[in-house]
Amino acid sequence: MSYKKVLSYGTINPDLMYFVDEIPPLGGDIRSKEYKIRPGGTAINCAENIINWGIETSVMGNSIGKDPLGDYLLSYLKETNIGYKDIIVNESLTPTCSIYIDKNGERTIISSGYDKCDWSNLNKVKEFDSMIIDRYSIKYIRENLKNEDLSSVFLTQAGYGEPIDYKIDFLVVSKDEIDVVEANRLLNEDFVSWILLTSANLPARLLSKDGVVEITPPEFKTINSTGAGDVTAAYIGAHGIDDVINTTRNACAAGAIVAGTSSLPTLEKIKEISELVDIKPR
Repeated sequence: MSYKKVLSYGTINPDLMYFVDEIPPLGGDIRSKEYKIRPGGTAINCAENIINWGIETSVMGNSIGKDPLGDYLLSYLKETNIGYKDIIVNESLTPTCSIYIDKNGERTIISSGYDKCDWSNLNKVKEFDSMIIDRYSIKYIRENLKNEDLSSVFLTQAGYGEPIDYKIDFLVVSKDEIDVVEANRLLNEDFVSWILLTSANLPARLLSKDGVVEITPPEFKTINSTGAGDVTAAYIGAHGIDDVINTTRNACAAGAIVAGTSSLPTLEKIKEISELVDIKPR
C-alpha cells in the first residue's frame, strides 16, 4: 500500500556540499576538490523522494528567510510540485548545512541558524495520512506530539536526539544514536511500535515487542551517504507497515541506492535491489 498524502516535517535548508580527501586535524586547511549546493534538510530530502514515487507530499518545519537562499529553496519546491504554502518565510536568515564528505563517503556536518528560526505549528497535520518528522525538530513540537490526538496519522521519526515521551509508529535510527536499553524501553512502554536500527557497516535490525529481524542490504561502495537515512524513513512513511517486512526491505534497498549512487531511487530500482536484501529472524 501507499499513503495518498504525506507531510515531511523537519529541517529545510540548502546543503553546501564539499568533497574532500580527508578531514584535517584541528587547525588544518580543508582542500575541496568538488563543491555543490542542493536543496536539503530532512524535510526536503524525504519529500523529493516521495514526490518521485508519485505520492502527494508537502513540507513544513523551520522558517526560511526572504533572501537568495530562501528563494532558491522555494523555486525548487515549486518546480518539483512539492507543497510549500505552509512554510514560514520571514526576515530571519535561511539556515544552512555544510557537509564535508571524505573519499570513503563519511560526512562531517555543520548546521547553523535553526535556533533563530520559527517553526510551523501542527494545526494541519490531520489533513495528511502520514507524517515524517526529524530528530532536529522534536524540541520545537514535542508538546504538540504529546498532547494532540494524532492517532489517525501514521508517524515516522527519522533519527533520535531528544528523549521520546510521545507516541510514534516507526522510528528509523542509527545504531550510533540510541542504545539497546533505550530502544527496548521505547517498545516496552509503547512509545514506539517498530524501530529500525541502521548501520553503515553492519546489518540493520528491525525491533518490535515480538522480536528482532536482521536485514542485510547488498554491499555498495558508499559514495555519499547524505540522504540515505532520510530516504529509508521516507519510504516507510510513504508506504506504511501493512506488510512491515516488505516495506522495511524496500526501505533499506532505497537507502543503499542513495548511499551508492547519490541519485533518487525509483520504485523500479528499489524493487530490483530489494531482491538482494537478506532477511533473517533472530
